[in-house]
Amino acid sequence: MRHDLKVNFLCPHCRAYLRVWNNIIFIVNSKLRNLHAILLLNPELGNYNLVHHSSIEFEEGEMLNFMCPICRVDLTATGINNSLTKIVMIDENNKEYDLYFSNICGEHSTFLIHDDDIVEKYGKDSSSYVNYFMSKLKKGISGQGD
Repeated sequence: MRHDLKVNFLCPHCRAYLRVWNNIIFIVNSKLRNLHAILLLNPELGNYNLVHHSSIEFEEGEMLNFMCPICRVDLTATGINNSLTKIVMIDENNKEYDLYFSNICGEHSTFLIHDDDIVEKYGKDSSSYVNYFMSKLKKGISGQGD
């Protein structure tokens, strides 16, 4: 399987590269319990497979804090919705997007944003955020405060 390494993912705060080979790497902690872990997400938008240590079990509906593994800043998209995480995606044409995804275990929702417009959305649960998301973008709050 060929992995397109021309697409990069960055921390919106320190601009560190989060992608190593075919994984986007995060530090996560649980808001429900004292759990800290490294979590690897698939960089293919709409692919919700993840990799973590076999001793860790995430519960359906559990909310996680995603943090940059370099600067350790919380990546919660507080300016949009506390249930979303924000990172930066740079495509093969060097075009930059804001990428938001759900930080709730089992919830499949991803948004690719450019110039305050939803370019693409993925996941069976994305419709639950569309109206709220668009109202925040129209107010010009995209990315503010996160």
